[in-house]
Amino acid sequence: MILKKTYKAAITCTLLLNLALSSAAMAAPIDVDVSNLKEVQTSGPEKVWVGEWKGDDTIIVDTQGNVTTVGELKESSSFVPPADDNLINNELLAPELITPTFEPDSPQATLASAYGHAWPYTAENSYGINCYGYALRFPGAINPGDGDGVSNVRDPAYFTNVYYTAGLVVQDGNTNPLYFKPGWRILPGRTATINSDEHRIALRVGWIDSNGNGKVDIPEDNVDYHFMLQNSSGLWSEKHGHQASQNTGISDPSNFVWSNGSLYGFYNSVTVYIAAKVF
Repeated sequence: MILKKTYKAAITCTLLLNLALSSAAMAAPIDVDVSNLKEVQTSGPEKVWVGEWKGDDTIIVDTQGNVTTVGELKESSSFVPPADDNLINNELLAPELITPTFEPDSPQATLASAYGHAWPYTAENSYGINCYGYALRFPGAINPGDGDGVSNVRDPAYFTNVYYTAGLVVQDGNTNPLYFKPGWRILPGRTATINSDEHRIALRVGWIDSNGNGKVDIPEDNVDYHFMLQNSSGLWSEKHGHQASQNTGISDPSNFVWSNGSLYGFYNSVTVYIAAKVF
């Protein structure tokens, strides 16, 4: 079975400003008729307003007064819906490893430094590696849950419940021995102890109910996920879609605003930390 999927993304983050939104003008440019904007649901507490539904031309305004459109936001996101929901076309699984078997787990790994198996930051400039692939040292672009060859992106909780998506990450790691070692787990927090063969990754999801109907619609709504990687320095790096990686110098992803393009705080779920195991 050969798996493949195309991605396109460019994700940027900005520092948390916590500026209040004026109810009259919403800090938006004067050419935006704020009286016609509607507050819609998102994946978390960050507020967003949208204009009249016009497909990809629909206006979106964030709490900082940044204005974008549905189409522009999609262009700066990692996620691209698969052409076939039941077929993933990246070479994640070798044909002989679709139903893998594992040796019994080895004895408890020796506790390493506070950062486990994390490696020093090295720039990654490949166009074909997305944030998920970057965080896993995987040579390509994949979605959480792709490891079994079936896309989960239309699952109701995929972009609204980050713990659901984190569970798919753990599943990917535990069922693909060609690239990953079994034993992946969700951590109780950023500083939870990890073993010498583990490294930490951080995950958030983002959703804007762009068409305002109260449910996740693909491809109409703006949906995405993003990962960060802890390096051996203890600081975190990331790769925005096909852009070059960034050594951000962030020490605590939970206290950082994860933005998408110009849209402030798009990834506004809680941050989930995962202990990953790679070769």
